[in-house]
Amino acid sequence: MPTRDENLATVRRIRNDLTGLLEGMDYCLDWRDGENWCAREVLYHLVDTPEGGIGSVIAGVLDGTRDEITILPDANNMTPERMAADIDEVLAGPLTILQTAEDAIAAASDADFADKTAMAHLPHRDIHETRTAQAFIDGLERHWGEHLNQLRTIRETLGV
Repeated sequence: MPTRDENLATVRRIRNDLTGLLEGMDYCLDWRDGENWCAREVLYHLVDTPEGGIGSVIAGVLDGTRDEITILPDANNMTPERMAADIDEVLAGPLTILQTAEDAIAAASDADFADKTAMAHLPHRDIHETRTAQAFIDGLERHWGEHLNQLRTIRETLGV
């Protein structure tokens, strides 16, 4: 089981990777390669999956205020307001979520990651299971990592 310091390092690495990948992409947030999501859609998907952001889920599981989480995958949650947002506004959401996760992890004990749990519901996949706080942190790393790879591909394709 990862320690608090290891979990903090994971969240900080994700934040650094995200900000690095978006550097210089302000002019191409909406560029899309075929059916794949553009960078803007990827970022808002991360903000809203799960609803309220994974940072608030991790915080709620660790502090005991969240005992059930519903996760609806594969939505990009775009609105006209979001389509008009500039890079700083778009990036603010993911950075806030990561800061919420970091703050919650920093306040937790190593034992909390295994001991604190919540019921996770993924109705589109017919999954209903108890997950530890660590499982939600691992989910953050996996899910955000997949989408960071998507952003890497966009950068490479654009030659940014």
